[in-house]
Formats: sequence, structure tokens, C-alpha cells
Amino acid sequence: MTAQEISDKIIKKTGVNVFEDSRKRDVIHYRSLLIYLLREKMNLRWTNISLFFKANDKNITHGTVMHSYDYYKVYKQENFKLEDLEKQFNFAPVDLDTLDKIYYLEKKVRNLKKKIEKYEKVI
Repeated sequence: MTAQEISDKIIKKTGVNVFEDSRKRDVIHYRSLLIYLLREKMNLRWTNISLFFKANDKNITHGTVMHSYDYYKVYKQENFKLEDLEKQFNFAPVDLDTLDKIYYLEKKVRNLKKKIEKYEKVI
């Protein structure tokens, strides 16, 4: 399961866009769940989590990611749906180098798509 698949599943199950620029409680809680899963279950580095959010148009620093991760336990006590949703994700061990390569390739594909769209407009 990739980071994008996890975020898509959270958005689909909750109806909350975790990449939205919002401080609404639900957005913060589910964004924190995503960060927790990416760090704890997929072993992503803080910077890679931040880059993942930036790739999805959410400007977030690794410091904010760390803060959100730290507060996840508090949010779980406030919102019991978080733990139920967390249990719906199954993870196999993942190699960090493979994840870095996947992220790199996904980013390259997005950039190439943008270039193609740009050239199609010119033609």
C-alpha cells in the first residue's frame, strides 16, 4: 500500500480532505492519522512525509508533521473513530529505499504530465 493509497482511503472513508488548508478538528484529526500511519507503519522519514503532502498541494514542514504525529495519541482520545479507521489498514514490511524510488518516480510522472499539458496548450 502506497502513501497515496492510504490518503485516498482515509478521504474516501471519512469524506474529509486531509490535504485541505484548514484547522477544522476533523481535518486535523484525520491528517494526523495519515501522518501516524506513514511514520509508524510505513517507516517514512519526516521529510518524506512533508514532501508527500507538498506533492498533494498541502504545504507542510517536517516540524509540523512531527507535531501532528506527537498529538495523534491525544486526538485518538477525543475521536474514537480514529482508532477504528487505523485498524482498517494492514501493512507489510516496506523497504525505505523502494519507497524513495516510488516517490521519486511518482513525482517525475506528475512533472512530465504537467510538461505535456503545457506543450499541448502551445500546439
